[in-house]
Amino acid sequence: MDETGIRSISIKLKALYTDGFRHNYSDFFPLIVEIAKDDNNYSLDYLSENIEAARAMVEKDYIGGEKEFRGLYRPLSKLSDHINLEIGRYSYYSINEQQVKDLEKRNQTLQRDLRTATDELEKAQKTVSSMQTELIAVLSIFAAIVLAFSGNISFLGNTLSGIKEVCLFKTAFFVLLCGLIIFNSIFLMMYIVGKIIGRNIYARCKSENCTCGEDGAPACCGITRIRKRLPYVFWMNAILLIMVVVDVVLWCLNLNYWRMPF
Repeated sequence: MDETGIRSISIKLKALYTDGFRHNYSDFFPLIVEIAKDDNNYSLDYLSENIEAARAMVEKDYIGGEKEFRGLYRPLSKLSDHINLEIGRYSYYSINEQQVKDLEKRNQTLQRDLRTATDELEKAQKTVSSMQTELIAVLSIFAAIVLAFSGNISFLGNTLSGIKEVCLFKTAFFVLLCGLIIFNSIFLMMYIVGKIIGRNIYARCKSENCTCGEDGAPACCGITRIRKRLPYVFWMNAILLIMVVVDVVLWCLNLNYWRMPF
């Protein structure tokens, strides 16, 4: 506000206070709170600057002999002190209130982080427990695989040692049959391990635009599905079966009577 406006306000205050008016100190704080709200065009800084400018003008007149604002210096000084005191108190209150809000936000953030950390810890504990169970299951199944493999090898060795005088085709038949059983037994164990630990042992289908079993589309037949998703199992079994069939045919036709070289 310019000097003319300050002078006009000072004249109005002189007329008010020289008429016997006394301001009430307790009414200032609610007014300060209303002025400080964001939904109006008032400003505490603007109020403080203007009241100080008016006080300075009246003080200058008071020092010069009170030619213009007689009797206003003391009440205006009290008014200025009271208003500045309430503004300072409100500023202190606002700072503390903001600190409380910041602490509340920080507390909420910490609680949210704590809940997240707790959930992650629970998930980690479940994962560790599951891994322990899976590890025990996998070790047990691998132990079973080793035992089965060792048993099959022992059986194969005993079979071969007991057929010294048997023809080569019969020996080959038993060897191929044992190989077929051992391979599929190991695959069955690996399949069980995959199911227990939640791992997929199937290969990705490389057929273009494959819709097998999707959106109600008819699924491939069993042999085709095995050939696409388990090619190593399919071709290994196919080769062993072909060799068994060829061996049986040759055995039946008596094309060769070689003995085992023992």
